[in-house]
Amino acid sequence: MNPNLLKQLAIVVKQGSLTRACEQLYITQPTLTRSIKQLELKVRAPVLIRTRYGVEPTEIGARLAQIGERILAETEQGEEIIRQFHSGYRNQFVIGIDPLWEFATVETMSAYFRQETRYVFHFRTGSAASQIELLQKGELDFLLAPAHLSVKQGALERQLLFRDRSGIFVGKKSTLRGTKGVVSPLVLERQPWIVAGANAGFLDRPSELIGLKAASMAFTGSILSVLHLLKTSDVAVRLPARLALMTNAIEMDQMIHVDDIQGPRRDIALWSKIDALERPEYAKIHQLISEFMQTLDGTVPTFGLDL
Repeated sequence: MNPNLLKQLAIVVKQGSLTRACEQLYITQPTLTRSIKQLELKVRAPVLIRTRYGVEPTEIGARLAQIGERILAETEQGEEIIRQFHSGYRNQFVIGIDPLWEFATVETMSAYFRQETRYVFHFRTGSAASQIELLQKGELDFLLAPAHLSVKQGALERQLLFRDRSGIFVGKKSTLRGTKGVVSPLVLERQPWIVAGANAGFLDRPSELIGLKAASMAFTGSILSVLHLLKTSDVAVRLPARLALMTNAIEMDQMIHVDDIQGPRRDIALWSKIDALERPEYAKIHQLISEFMQTLDGTVPTFGLDL
């Protein structure tokens, strides 16, 4: 089957209109109509149906359009690889990043990786649980994420490189802000709780929340909303304390202490695939990331945490 026909179908389905698809493809409508007819002759069934608002795919049309989308994506990626080659880059590596880690280290990390001129780095931000799956499928090369996750680690290498612990933070409008002593569990239960990293997959998350009031909001894959609420309201939330304080969006007097007990470990690890470490280029980037994380761990304050 001609892949160009599938690409054209994908664009028609995406635009929902033959006219708009022609504009994107820089072809006339009779030409595009002939292409669709050729595809329908091959399939021996309609791939599009007309509606009062444009066109929609049939069941088989939708499935073929998905294949066309993938071909388009692969074509664009191929063109990008050629541009990278002519620009002198040797390889591309896809690195998954924990959302809080990205926000807390944005200046140092971006400056560090910009110094490396031999490789292209593609950074993806998302929840740890979803990105671990991408790493296992080979869609990520490396992942900077919490070390203590409930995932199968058989084919994965985990190198713990940045130390941290969970801490309880309250919003700037909370009456608990600035509390010097230990806050009792009874007082904590009355706070308006929210959950950050709801689907991160922490091993100890259930026990961490036992006895606390049910959260009114939960967030996964982004930290901006959590930081906004801590700035503008009286919410309470558990966060990796060292990273949270590194953002400079949260102040020390917003972290409160409970029963003199340290929070669970929230260390950040460099996750990778064991078999990939045998490749020299891959091993070089693994070392590059390791050195950055170790340097950061050794230079950033611990904010009084027992690490």
